[in-house]
Amino acid sequence: MIRHDRRRLLRGLVHGSLAGLPLAQLLARSAHAQTAAASPARILFVYIPDGCSPEHWHPRGSTTGFTLPEMTQPLAAHRNDLVFLRGLNMYAGGSTHEGGIRKVLTATNDVSLDVFVGQYYREQSAHASIHLGVASTHENGAGYVSYLGSEQPIVPEDNPLRAFERLFGAPGSPSDPEARRQLSVLDAAQADLGRLQSRLGQTERDKLDRHTESLRALENRILAADPGSGGVCGNPDWNSQGWSVPAGYNSYPAYWNRDDQFDSVARLQMDLAVLALQCGLSRSITLQFSHAVSPTSLPQIGTSQRHHDSSHFDANSAASIQTFITWKRWYCEQFAYLLQSMKNAPGSQGSLLDETLVLLCSELGHSARHDHRDMPFVLAGRGGGLQPGRFLDYRTANGGDGDTHAKLLVSLGNAAGIPIDRFGYTGHGTGPLSGLFA
Repeated sequence: MIRHDRRRLLRGLVHGSLAGLPLAQLLARSAHAQTAAASPARILFVYIPDGCSPEHWHPRGSTTGFTLPEMTQPLAAHRNDLVFLRGLNMYAGGSTHEGGIRKVLTATNDVSLDVFVGQYYREQSAHASIHLGVASTHENGAGYVSYLGSEQPIVPEDNPLRAFERLFGAPGSPSDPEARRQLSVLDAAQADLGRLQSRLGQTERDKLDRHTESLRALENRILAADPGSGGVCGNPDWNSQGWSVPAGYNSYPAYWNRDDQFDSVARLQMDLAVLALQCGLSRSITLQFSHAVSPTSLPQIGTSQRHHDSSHFDANSAASIQTFITWKRWYCEQFAYLLQSMKNAPGSQGSLLDETLVLLCSELGHSARHDHRDMPFVLAGRGGGLQPGRFLDYRTANGGDGDTHAKLLVSLGNAAGIPIDRFGYTGHGTGPLSGLFA
C-alpha cells in the first residue's frame, strides 16, 4: 500500500526489504529494459532444502526418452513442462550448507539473480522482487537464497497474511479509485517538491521532473494492482479456507512457522506467488521452503524424522534412504501443485506457465556427502523460449568435470531479457549454458 512518507520518496521510494536502486539508476535500468527482448520471461525461483540423492533424483534415459526415479516421480505428469538438468556444479564460495545456500542464486556474485532481475525492471512493476518464505526463519535458519549486496541477505516473509497485505493491501483498504488516489506519495509531497524545485537550476529541475513522472507512472501501476481495481487482481481469490492465526496466540515458534502449519502455509504462499505473477506485481519472485539444515518435521507425510536428519542417510541402507525419498517426493508434490496452478492461470497468450520460467533449486548435490556437484536443478515453463520436455546431462563437459551452474544463471538472466555473459563465478568459462535455449 502506498503511504504518506515524504522522506521515503526523496530517498528513492525504498520499500522495506525490497530496496530499490537510486532514481537515476532506475531510469538507466528502464532505458536498458526497453532494448531487451520483446517478451522477456518472468522468473519464479523456488528453493527446497538439503540437496538430494542424485541416484534417486535425476532422470534416467535420453534427452527426450527418459524416466523419473523415486524422488522426482511426482513430477511425471508435468514432464512436458520441465527441463531436468544434470552435471551442473557450484564452484568456490564454500562447500557447506551455508556456503551452498549463499551461492545457489549468486554463483559468488554479491547480488543474487532474483534481485538482479527485479532491479533491472524496477520501473515496470510495483515491486522489484518479491520474497516469500515457508518457515524460512524458523530455528535461526542457516541462510537465505536472496542477496541485495555483499553479506546483505533478504529475509523472506513467512507470514502469508502479512505478505498478502503488503502486496494487495490490508483488508478494508480503500476500494474506490478516488479514495486510493488520496494515498499518493507524490500528491502528499507536492509542497516539498515545489520548494525543492525553487532552489534548483533549470537542468536539475528538468531531472526532477523526469524523476517525478517516472514515479507517477509507478504509482499508477501500483494503484492498478490494488484491491478494488477489478478482475482477479482487484478481487483476489486467495485463502478460501480462511487460514488465520488463532486469537491470542503469542508463543514460539510463530504460528506460521509451526510444523503443523507448514503444508498449509506452503499452499498459501504458492497461491500468492501465482497471483502476484498473474497480476504483474513483479518480474522476479522467490519462494524459499524452510532453509538449509532444515528442522522441519511432518508426521502427516508418514515420517517423524526431521528433514535434515533424513538427508544424512546411509547410502547402503534401503530403510534409511526411504525416509529421505519420502521427503523429496513431498517437495516434488508441492512443486507439481505450483505448476498446475500456473497452468490453470490464464496469461496474455496461453497460460501463466507459458510466459514464465520457474527454477527449482537446492543448496547441496548429494546431501549425505555435503557436496556441490551434480546439483538438483529443474526448470519449468516456456518463458524466454525454453523448450521443455527434456533431460540435459552436462557431466561430460570440461573433460568430464561437468559444467558450472553460473552459466545456468546467465541463461536465466538472458531469458529475462538482460544481455549478460557472466554472473559471479567464471572459473569454468563465461556465457550461457549450451543447449538450454535455441
